[in-house]
Order: sequence, then C-alpha cells, then structure tokens
Amino acid sequence: MDAVITGGELLARQLKKENVDTVFTLIGNQVSPTIVYLAENGIKVIHTRTETGAVLMANGWAQASRRAGVAIISGGPGFANAVSAIIKSYYARTPLVVITGAIVPQQRDNGVLAECEQVSLIRPYTKWACTVYDPARIPEYVSRAIQFSSTGRKGPVVLEIPINILKQKTEMVHTFDCDLVSSDVSMAVPGKIDAFLNMLSKAKRPIIIAGDEVYYDHAEAELVEFVDLTRIPVYTTSRGRGCIADTHPLCMGPGRVLEAGPQLYAFRNADLVITVGLESDYQVENLKPPRFGEKQKLVAVNKEIFTVINGNCRPDLVISGRVDRVLGQICSRIRELSSQENPDFEDWLDELKENNRKFWDDLERESICRDTPFLHPLHGLKMIKKMIGQDALIVLDGSNAMFWGGLCFDCNYPGQLIYGPDGQFGPMGTGVAVAIGAKAANPQREVVLYTGDGSFGFNALEMDTAVRFNLPVMVFIHNDQTWGFCKTTQEILYGKTEAADLGMVRYDKMVEALGGVGGLATDLNTLEESITKAKESKLPSCINIMVDKYAYSPGVHSFNEALKLQK
Repeated sequence: MDAVITGGELLARQLKKENVDTVFTLIGNQVSPTIVYLAENGIKVIHTRTETGAVLMANGWAQASRRAGVAIISGGPGFANAVSAIIKSYYARTPLVVITGAIVPQQRDNGVLAECEQVSLIRPYTKWACTVYDPARIPEYVSRAIQFSSTGRKGPVVLEIPINILKQKTEMVHTFDCDLVSSDVSMAVPGKIDAFLNMLSKAKRPIIIAGDEVYYDHAEAELVEFVDLTRIPVYTTSRGRGCIADTHPLCMGPGRVLEAGPQLYAFRNADLVITVGLESDYQVENLKPPRFGEKQKLVAVNKEIFTVINGNCRPDLVISGRVDRVLGQICSRIRELSSQENPDFEDWLDELKENNRKFWDDLERESICRDTPFLHPLHGLKMIKKMIGQDALIVLDGSNAMFWGGLCFDCNYPGQLIYGPDGQFGPMGTGVAVAIGAKAANPQREVVLYTGDGSFGFNALEMDTAVRFNLPVMVFIHNDQTWGFCKTTQEILYGKTEAADLGMVRYDKMVEALGGVGGLATDLNTLEESITKAKESKLPSCINIMVDKYAYSPGVHSFNEALKLQK
C-alpha cells in the first residue's frame, strides 16, 4: 500500500477489502474524494437520481444478497433526503452501511453551505452512528460498520466522514480482518429444547410461522428438516417466504395477517403457535387476539428476545439463539428420541388444506362475478405468474396492490419475495429503487415489481437508473387510478373522500421516454402481449395494468371491517 494515501482512496480500498463489490451513490462534492477511486478498486458504481434511491437500492441489494448494502451520499440536504430510507432499514432489520459526507467540523456555526447535525439526527434509527475524525482510522471504522450492520439484530450503520478527512493524506494505515459475522454461533440452552418438545407432545393443532431471521441466518435447510421431522404445517412471512417452498406439502403459504388469506383460520384455531425468527409486530398483529386464540400456547425461537416480546405478547417459552443452530439442536434431539411415538397432526393438516381450497374457490367465484371493463387483479396476477420465470425475484409495493401480490405470488426459494414497505416504518413508494438494487445483486435473475400506481410515482425517475445501468426490472403497475386503500378508509370513517384520485396516467409512456419499454394492458390479451414484448426487449419495462378499482383484496376487506367495528 502507498506510504501516503488520502482518506478518500483509503476508504475505497477498505471497502474492497471488505468484499464490497457494488456501491450506490449520488455525486456530490463532499464524497467525490472517494467516488473517484471506487471503480479503479474494482467496485461497481451505480449512481442514482436521488439520495433516497441510492439508499433504497442498497437496501434491496442487501435483502437479495443477505450481505450489507453500501450507499455513499453527500451530507446536508443529500443526507436529509436519505433519512426515511435509513429509518426503513432500521425497522426492517436490513444490514446497511451509509457513508455520508459532511462539512469541515471547524466551519460549523459559520454560515457554511450544507450544514446539518447528521449523526445526532439519525442515531436513534441506527445500530451505530459516528463521525470519523482521523483518516488513518477509516479502515477500522469501515470494518466495524460492516460487522455491526450484519451481526445480531441487523440494521443500518451511518459513518459521517467530513470532506477534509477524505482529502487529508495519511501515512498510518491500519487493516482489520476480524470476522464477527462467522463467529455468530449462539445456541440454545439444552433444557429449553426438551421443554419445547414436551409442549409439542401435548399439542393437537400446532403451526409454525417463519420470519426474517430464518433467511438472514441461512436456516432454510434446518427449517425444512424441522418441518419434515415434526409434520407441523408452516406459514412464512416477509423474508421468510420461500425458505420452505410453497410447493412443500406442509407449507400453507403466506403468513402475514395483512394479506388476510386462509392463514387467519389457522391462527385463530391453533393450540400451539411456534414462531421461528419472527418479530412480533403489526404484520402479525403482535400474535394477540382476536387474530390469535385466547388460550393457545406460544413458543418463540429468536436470536434476540426483544424482537418477540412486544406490547403484551409474552411467549410461554422463548428459545434464544441463532435460528439455524437452534433448529439444528431441535432436529438432533428429535432424532435422538426417534424411538418415541411422534404426535400425529394429519387431521389438522387436512382441515387446513380444506380451508385453503375453500378460500381460493370463494375468491375465484367472486372475481368472475364482477362486471367491469378492466382486469380483476386475481386474473392479471395469474397471467403474470404464468409468464415470468419460476425463479423470478418478486418485489411488492403499495397497499391494495401489495396485499394482492403477497397473497397470490408463489415463493419457492429463499429471498424470492421482498416487500418494499417492510418493517414497522412501512414507507410506501420504495419498490422501484428496492427492485433495482435487488436486480444489481442478482443480474442473472428476472426481477419483477408489482406496485400500485400511487406508490410507483415516489421513485419513478429511478427507472432512468435502471436503463443507464442495464438493470432490466419488469414493473407491473396495479393502476386503479386512485390512492385506493386510503380512499376506502376515508369513505368508511368520514363518508366522503378528498385528495384520493389520481386519474388515468400513462406511466408506461414515461418509462418509454426514459429509454425503457412500456405497455398498456386493459385485458388478458393486451397483458400477455405487453409481457412478451417486455421480456423480448431485455430492457427495463413498465406494464400499466388498468384494474377494477373496486376489486379490493381480502387484506383491504379485512382492514375495512376492523375499521367499521372501531367506528
């Protein structure tokens, strides 16, 4: 390494040493001392149209790769633009490192351009946030940032590096090789395993709900083995989708309460709920009545206890440890006790399968009965599923659109589904940028975004980024010409609506103008033609689907019924 090196170049070299191969950024004077050295250090630079887009793409990259995503943005207004995207990563527990520029510290309170109290502003929404004041310590801070974001309860780290530190030369260079990620091997107390198996032996109607930690702890093989050994029906949520394939005979499909599918029947009627790597939050209504039973037992397998103890949720048994290790322990113990008679849950499984069949028959019947010139979302989604690759990575955004997509798309490998508004923060409009980031992490895989027309507009211009970097995401817009979900709540609560209608907008033409491919779909024939055209083009594409604006998803119906009761 050079005897003398600037902080900016040192930062680029340390990122490469940490195996960072892609950085998302928006050009700015405060971070240019690093940006100009990224490519020559073998790091792909994807520069975006907004700082929000840069951080959201890093977020999507992280979710699709199970590694920390990295974004570099200028300070001041650039950093402020990115705040909501950082908060999203915090509440969604996504590993992320955001490196932000800053003014020269000695110029504070002197009327300098782009001054902002960045670290104190964002610290409550990070795992770690700090300022680097010595260029020689940049490798140390970068290494710690990558490790902190990726261990334990994953989340964002923010490093503020003032421009004078990036420009300053140093002769002292420390390198760090400590790998905390691979040392994260926490296991359960053995007595907890036997306590769990004792509870299971008394259950008649158990279910498993698998969540994000299964994905990030690479526990998919252990989850499948656990399910196969116990014969317990399983539901998957968020990043847990696909960790056991929907085609598995014991996988009953999506498990978020929000989609209000057949899982609600299982949640109410189970006598034992086993959550694996799941956070108790609004997505499962804190595992409490009325969605869950009053007298059912709850077992939680989590790396960190506070992810499940939320509000009044108090599990009967908590097994704490890294999810893959704990499931491995349970499976080993079951095999040791193989001479004992295993519980039989076949009647319960048959009951759930019949409930699933009836739910989908009723939904199909309802969709056929509607008299409308536009497509019913159920039929449109069937066509999309038929024409995209079976291993396509799916990103969802919006509200009604997201609920339809979460209910209808199949997931058969880990990481196949990403919710744009994931986590407790739930920001709508993140889907375009998240999908582009996911495509950058998986260039060989088809990436599909199913989004509402309102949510598409937030980051629509990032489709230019997709065109410039040859990242052909395929965007399907669930276009009901309105902020549909919010409009229904206004109607219920206030008896009238305002600021809810968007009208007919040719989003497909906008993407064409940016250099992509567009298509307008008003029926199944034009939808099929548009998908064929988009796939053949191998360009970023936007298929504008005109859907029945009154075809509310089961999730919207369920939410609205709850509103009526509250009213």
